[in-house]
Amino acid sequence: MNSDVNRKLWKYLFPVAETKVQTEDMGSNFLNTNDYKAIIREDNSKLIAIQKKSYKLVSNIEVIEPILNQLVNLTTDWKIDESHSFVEDTRMRLQVTFPELTLNDGRSDIALSLFIHNSYDGSEGVRMYFGAIRGICSNGMVFGEVLAKFYARHTSGIVINNLAQQVEETYEQIPIIKQRIEILQNMEPTVELTNQITKQLGRGISDYVEVQEAPLNQWKLYNYLTYYISHNVEQRMRAQYQMKVSRLFGL
Repeated sequence: MNSDVNRKLWKYLFPVAETKVQTEDMGSNFLNTNDYKAIIREDNSKLIAIQKKSYKLVSNIEVIEPILNQLVNLTTDWKIDESHSFVEDTRMRLQVTFPELTLNDGRSDIALSLFIHNSYDGSEGVRMYFGAIRGICSNGMVFGEVLAKFYARHTSGIVINNLAQQVEETYEQIPIIKQRIEILQNMEPTVELTNQITKQLGRGISDYVEVQEAPLNQWKLYNYLTYYISHNVEQRMRAQYQMKVSRLFGL
């Protein structure tokens, strides 16, 4: 890895381990339990989570390194994109953007991105899915309804193979995405859609849309929503909002 990649990734790769969990009985004695295990950071011994014994620990290193090993062999450029990446003790999201793999919606180029998720608190399993980002304003989009998705629960492990093939096959879906965008560009926002936006995304995002210039079509409305999410929602919360918008607009 080059120095820039190392600089951006070191904070994701802290070591983790499983340890025993003790319970206190009525006599104030501490006993080991085999029903649960603790997940800790090995570098500072900080407790991250308590999990059932069936939980399979998959470290960030185990998720990220196989992907990086395949990225370095790609013939197309890529970069670790910090605009929609974050890492906490309990979970992380890493964005890899491919600046040369773009689609254009008539306004600007939108580059293909890969989003990688992992958690230690059980909030989600290992996930890897494709989306896009409009470079001129760091407007992140997720095309989860159209593009190939990857999901693996911690209890079943993770296998990431043929990333180059996945990227290539995903880019081949760009015409389908553009077709869907063209449909949205020719559809007016409906009352039902605006009601669903308020119901699923909250009053705050609806209030933001209401003070913007009235969107002439659903693609414009979609961009209002994704822009708000990219600039006003905490990074750790963006993915769930982006996926909801993706489903609402069939993208």
